[in-house]
Amino acid sequence: MATAIRPSGSSAAQLRELLTRGVKFLVKGKPSNALRAFEEALAIDPGNADLHHHRANALADLGQNMAAIDGYDRAIVLSPRLAEAHDFRGAALARIGQFDQALISVERALAIAPDNLSALNNRANLLRDLGHLEEAVKAFDTVIQREPRNPLAYKMKAHTLIALRRYEEAIVAFERVVDLDPSDAEARCNIGTALLHLGRVDAGVGAFRATLAVDPAHVECLANLATVLAGQKQVEEAEALFRRCLALHPGYIEAELGLGLLLTLQRRSDEGGRCLQNVLKKDLNNVPALHGLADAMAEFALYDSVIACLDHLLSFAPNDALAHRKRGQTLMSMRRHAEAVAAFDQAAALSPNMELASNRLFAGMQLGQWHDFADRLEGVRRAVEARNPNATPFPILSFVDDPELHARAARNLGDLVTGSTKPAAILRRPARDKIRVGYFSADFFNHATMHLLVETLEQHDRDRFEFTAFSFGSSRQDAWVARARASFDAFENVQLGEDRAVAKRARDLEIDIAVDLKGYTQNGRIGIFAERAAPIQVGYLGYPGTSGADFIDYFVADEIVIPPESRDSFSEKIVYVPGSYQPNRSLHPLLMRATRQSQGLPEDRFVFCCFNQSYKITPSVFDVWMKVLRAVGDSVLWLWVDHEEARSNFSREAEARGVDRSRLIFASGTPLDEHLDRMRLADLFLDTFPYNAHTSGSDALRAGVPILTCAGRSFASRVGASLLTALNVCDLIVEDFDAYQALAIALATDTARLANIRAQLDVNRTHSTLFDPHHAARKLEAAYAEMYRRYHAGDPPEDIHIAF
Repeated sequence: MATAIRPSGSSAAQLRELLTRGVKFLVKGKPSNALRAFEEALAIDPGNADLHHHRANALADLGQNMAAIDGYDRAIVLSPRLAEAHDFRGAALARIGQFDQALISVERALAIAPDNLSALNNRANLLRDLGHLEEAVKAFDTVIQREPRNPLAYKMKAHTLIALRRYEEAIVAFERVVDLDPSDAEARCNIGTALLHLGRVDAGVGAFRATLAVDPAHVECLANLATVLAGQKQVEEAEALFRRCLALHPGYIEAELGLGLLLTLQRRSDEGGRCLQNVLKKDLNNVPALHGLADAMAEFALYDSVIACLDHLLSFAPNDALAHRKRGQTLMSMRRHAEAVAAFDQAAALSPNMELASNRLFAGMQLGQWHDFADRLEGVRRAVEARNPNATPFPILSFVDDPELHARAARNLGDLVTGSTKPAAILRRPARDKIRVGYFSADFFNHATMHLLVETLEQHDRDRFEFTAFSFGSSRQDAWVARARASFDAFENVQLGEDRAVAKRARDLEIDIAVDLKGYTQNGRIGIFAERAAPIQVGYLGYPGTSGADFIDYFVADEIVIPPESRDSFSEKIVYVPGSYQPNRSLHPLLMRATRQSQGLPEDRFVFCCFNQSYKITPSVFDVWMKVLRAVGDSVLWLWVDHEEARSNFSREAEARGVDRSRLIFASGTPLDEHLDRMRLADLFLDTFPYNAHTSGSDALRAGVPILTCAGRSFASRVGASLLTALNVCDLIVEDFDAYQALAIALATDTARLANIRAQLDVNRTHSTLFDPHHAARKLEAAYAEMYRRYHAGDPPEDIHIAF
């Protein structure tokens, strides 16, 4: 081996000067200057291991890791026991992701110099990077034993403990960091995060606030605190913190995401959607942002866009059960029921917690899919008994006549809404001559609710009452919207208002009585009432069942729809109005244009009809209908079914019951006046059970068509009876399917009997209060006045019987 020639004399002095200069440049953070000095020195002494080591350090500081590794290798060849070269070589290897080789290099350094603190620390970090977390904790403890006042070692140990979910120990380690360096905002912030993992939310919030006292611009802490406060419904401060974070750190994705989700939850979906779109511009596959944007677009009924958003999410996260569930709900709103069924099934298969048992059965009912009806109904029962609020109440009304089950499902959802709110107190105001009533609905347009209620609204007494509409439906423009607006003293568009804000707006307007026209039907906003929109809150018309909530004080009904034996299934106090609870438009002449030929009906055969939506047609009632058709051989059944798959399924079910599919005749949707005109062509309306005809029932009676109804125990199953009782045509009310079948056959085969009933109906409907909106307005006003009187007398809500 050749012996290296060492420089001497002036060369040695120059070498020392260059080495000193290079080291100083490294210390000052000027690696380029240091590199030049070391390379000049190596030109004088190319066999100097220390110079190669220092040159490699400069290269490493310049980010030239591969060149640095070559330099360390040269130093090690020249001086195999140069521990620092082995250690720093390991650090360079780690920076290019070669963690296994890096650990080998660092452990060689420790074999040479067991007390080398840099190598000990590097080894601990490498063990952590390699996922050897328990071993890494022990390695950091070794570093801490050698250097007990090293905050970085405590910090890295704490991060490792977080990865191990050993949060209590992590907090102790982060607290030691803060003891050693009180200005370390990152450690303080991490204490808050660890406390959240332990469920100690208030302590976590305190830690975040302490962090911001040290560093008011700490980006992660601002976003974390805002996120926690948003979850605690402290929305004003949460929003302010998100905005402060973005002002200090524009484009910080966590803050933009958090703000977008917060605004969307407050139904400020336009602004929230823009924030989420900004997030997606930077991270197209951000799952929370895609979920939030889908929710924002759903608020505007942009269903095609919602589906596109969810489909993109599922393209890279196909097992996201929540996305499948949202997709199913959106498809139902689009009336794409078959696809909705598939989406619901996929969600449930991926996560049983994502199952919407009642919605899934409801979607199948829309299509006449009954092969698994009994099993799925049992699944709905189990979900309700398990207090699962995902077993949404409205669909259950059409499955089974069980007021207790309906009440439990409603109570489960009502409890969920109540548990997430802290309603504001309403100060008792002096009584005034003019009572302020607010009607809350999404349906102030061409909708069944407006068909029933609009003339009653127009007949309200504006001298004794002041009426305000709170509309939270999507923007529409039709004649019904204009008519609805004109029927109120004020019309508040609150679609984009968060529940709490809408309730506050009602309180600021000093609404005395808030009337919920939606309940648990589609687009309902029961949360507004949980926030206390008014001192008196009332359920009416839209949802035929109890809210199960303690924040709805009264429910307007009649003695037929809520008989004494079903009274206890309602959490509200009942206001019993005379006649039928259902308001209606006055009678108007029909168009008299439709003919049986124009509707595809036989001229000389008996026409049974049912214009209820297909989800109300249960297997049991369809069984009875088919028995009736078999007994009345020349009859047909006219159904309003728009969906082609549903038509096919109903036809197949008919043939399975021995009835030729040609005897089912299907109608499609048509404008209301034309619909009423064609209804008169039928001979007898066969009501569904357990969810009776409601608006379609009074429409049939308006058109002069008798309704045969079966009255059950639940409100939804007794509306037909309420309407017929109001018209004094009670012979058409039966109490079981045997009587229903027998009477349907009897009426179809006894033309004189049916003609007498139709004549009686023609006379009675002109004299009944059922189609008298003036009377409906007076009895509602009497109900409101009595509620108001009791409230200002200091009396608690009680059942009220209105008589006049």
